[in-house]
Amino acid sequence: MKKFTLLFSLILVINSLFAQQLHFTSQYLQHNAMYNPGAAGISNKDMIGLSFRSMWSSFPGNPRTYMVYGDANLEKLKSGMGAYVYRDETGPTSRTGIQLAFSKHIISQDGKNKLGLGLEVRGLQYAIDKSKLGGALGSDPALAGAENKMAFDAGAGAYFTNGKLSVGAAVSQLVQSKLQLADVPGSKQGGKLYRHYNFNANYKIHTGADIYLIPNALVRVIENSPSEYEFGMNVNFQEKIWWGLNWRIEQFWSLQAGFKLLKRAGLTYSYDYYQSPISNFTEGSGAHELGLKFDLKKDN
Repeated sequence: MKKFTLLFSLILVINSLFAQQLHFTSQYLQHNAMYNPGAAGISNKDMIGLSFRSMWSSFPGNPRTYMVYGDANLEKLKSGMGAYVYRDETGPTSRTGIQLAFSKHIISQDGKNKLGLGLEVRGLQYAIDKSKLGGALGSDPALAGAENKMAFDAGAGAYFTNGKLSVGAAVSQLVQSKLQLADVPGSKQGGKLYRHYNFNANYKIHTGADIYLIPNALVRVIENSPSEYEFGMNVNFQEKIWWGLNWRIEQFWSLQAGFKLLKRAGLTYSYDYYQSPISNFTEGSGAHELGLKFDLKKDN
């Protein structure tokens, strides 16, 4: 078991050196600005929030992500701002970052149609805690480089909404900044931040009695990694209770539920059940995600 743990830790390290995939959230409908800077402030619901995600607790290197975020509409400037501060931990590797987004809003005369054109800047610190790898791997030449590295990058996106239909397209890590944490002998690729292309859409269907069905989809195309396709259906009752079911193709099913607290706070929990082969090793421990957000506007 110890050898397996060390081997898995090494795989996590090598994966982090080359894939550089950004963290994700199952509750992506609540995090439009994280995936697309054009969506910053466009919902006109000023808010701050907290999020915690834990995956595969029975697996070595149990990935965990902590986030603090905010979103604000700058009405007089016809613009919006969004911010994320996060820490992503996977075994001996970690990423600590800040993401700032600014969106310029183009609004139709009747105020129903909004187009957000946004830019984001991102600063990240990648680190390896070599003490967690054990002596058996500590002398490996692949791990002889720096223990941490800073990188900066940028992204852009466009997001349209008319209150019912919302669609967006964005690219993150556009600059593809270099990030070389270790020198891997014989490697033909240097470490860098690879581009992520995000495409999303959702539609609100009013069924009566203030109940909305919200079919939604998110597609992530990542250089040097498999593309990800996620589809879901959410049900929202009077903005007081909501639940949903999502499916990421060939990866997991996600069950979600949430409710409003104290008029201006919302709590959402989701559980992701992973498909094989991952489920063969996680002993039924999927992913748990907890989100808490606070509306800052009194009329919400």
